[in-house]
Amino acid sequence: MFRRLATLDLGVILLAEEVAAEDVAAGRLRRILPDWQTRPTPVYALTETRLLPAKTQRFIEFLKERLDTKA
Repeated sequence: MFRRLATLDLGVILLAEEVAAEDVAAGRLRRILPDWQTRPTPVYALTETRLLPAKTQRFIEFLKERLDTKA
């Protein structure tokens, strides 16, 4: 939602470069503070139990792959 509002010139948003790349290339977003960066934010997956259904485990693995900035 915030990304969409930013593409409509309705605000400023902080996005990862990978997330914003398509909108920047298309001219829908532009970088306004090129020398400024934020620190990485940790993300945790909390579950009710250690015994996870396969689809939940696959989703957590998907998130790890997509959010891993060290790779």
